[in-house]
Amino acid sequence: MSRRKTGPLRELTEAERRKLAQLSRSQSAPAAEVTRAKILLAVASGDDC
Repeated sequence: MSRRKTGPLRELTEAERRKLAQLSRSQSAPAAEVTRAKILLAVASGDDC
């Protein structure tokens, strides 16, 4: 069972967003890091994962 966070998430900086976008397209980074980057970008944009 997942727990809901009580506080809001902070906004990503433009530099963080660029780095995550680059990582999410990487074919040489570990798969877990690529997946995490995609999830973080989706959450930051308001998408349901």
